[in-house]
Amino acid sequence: MFYFRWQKLSRPLTPKSILLILLSSNFIGIACARSLHYQFYVWYYHTLPALFFSTKLPVPVVMLILGCIELCWNTYPSTIMSSCVLQVCHLVGVIALLLPPRDDKVKDS
Repeated sequence: MFYFRWQKLSRPLTPKSILLILLSSNFIGIACARSLHYQFYVWYYHTLPALFFSTKLPVPVVMLILGCIELCWNTYPSTIMSSCVLQVCHLVGVIALLLPPRDDKVKDS
């Protein structure tokens, strides 16, 4: 019974939504990690534009967040300020991903 409850989708599962689910899972894992290493940046950096531009955040805010993330990762050795800014950018990203995506339209009942 539980299995069939998950089978009912309100909208079709498209390749774009599958990709967004996978990239979001990866991003949330990075955002919740206890420690970050520079190797992590290599495999999540390329997913950031796709993730942030799929949210409803304005383009200047997305560009600012992406720039701050880049600056934080390029600060070596990391400082308290760079770590805090990175965590704030990740928090904004996670909250933005929890909201409906950019291309979703509200349906009238």
